Amino acid sequence: MGEYQVEKTRINTKFGEFDFYCFCWGAHEEDNILVLVNPGYESVPQVRVQSACYTAEIFKSLDCDCHAQLSESQKRISKDGGYLIYMLCDGRGAGLLNKIKGMELGNTHGLDTSEAYDYLGIEKDPREYGRVNQILEYFKVAEIQLLTNNPRKVEGVQSGGITVKREPLEIESTKHSAPYLQTKAKKMGHMLSEFDK
Repeated sequence: MGEYQVEKTRINTKFGEFDFYCFCWGAHEEDNILVLVNPGYESVPQVRVQSACYTAEIFKSLDCDCHAQLSESQKRISKDGGYLIYMLCDGRGAGLLNKIKGMELGNTHGLDTSEAYDYLGIEKDPREYGRVNQILEYFKVAEIQLLTNNPRKVEGVQSGGITVKREPLEIESTKHSAPYLQTKAKKMGHMLSEFDK
């Protein structure tokens, strides 16, 4: 994964105060990973690995649960300690342009996110977790409670030698987000009890 630079400061947020790190592997924004840290955990820290979702996090789109997952993770880590690792790669790593192409296929052709990525010839979740594992190594963390519903994320972090226990991070669907969440559950293997029926 290569060498990186790291800088640290403190940040006050609506959910509490955190140590705020930037890990940088290169000159592009996507080469940075941001980390919020609350070192006040007792034994095994909670860890959330989240990719950017600019439509939800900046523009408050209602069509996914990304913003709610980010807020819920930050609340839990503020309360109980842990790490929020934020990757600057939108579209589950496929990039913002491809994400918007996929969204437009949904609007014009009724394709869900899985079908749209298939149509575009894009891997549904091309994210890699090697840099996440480098960050956990930096903090000398070998065992985590991973806040996720995505089995591929569990496997990705485990592949770096980290012991992972999954902690569900389910956000109740709304009329806007239900189609997206159902697709994640039925076609992409995400563990969402709401759609187990």
